[in-house]
Amino acid sequence: MSPLNFKKSSSLDLYLRRLNRYLLGVVVVFIPIYIFLKFASDESIRIKSIGEVIERIKEPIVWSVPKNGVRYASYFKGVPDEGNKFVLVDIKMKAMMKIGFPVVPRCFRLVDDIKTRYYPRTHSPFFIAYGDSFYMDQDATFDGTLLFEIPLHRRASNLLFDRFQK
Repeated sequence: MSPLNFKKSSSLDLYLRRLNRYLLGVVVVFIPIYIFLKFASDESIRIKSIGEVIERIKEPIVWSVPKNGVRYASYFKGVPDEGNKFVLVDIKMKAMMKIGFPVVPRCFRLVDDIKTRYYPRTHSPFFIAYGDSFYMDQDATFDGTLLFEIPLHRRASNLLFDRFQK
């Protein structure tokens, strides 16, 4: 190989390496811009803020009992067992994200003043309206009345909600 041909091949290699670097630089710059624009378009789901997503994960179900939401009754579509009374608890629930487990009566527990826990009756107005087992989608709201039966001399002190597992 003559020295002249060697010089041409080395300058061609230098030119191709330089072209490779330019193309790589263009790809490195424009691919992230393309991805950003694709995910920021109206067609895709936008995440408004990471803080909001974290809050939804930390507290997937928000529920509350109004100020005067606990009532005691000696009759509610029938009488309680002897020595017992009915406790009616108004509840409002909102799913912050889709819940993957069913809400059943055993998810709720009423705690009395000596820390005894009671499950709601299946004929509670809440479960008559929504069924004995239902799933919650994101931003779905549910409100109704839970019916508990506790001894006459006890007072309701707390309402618990948790996933029920057999």
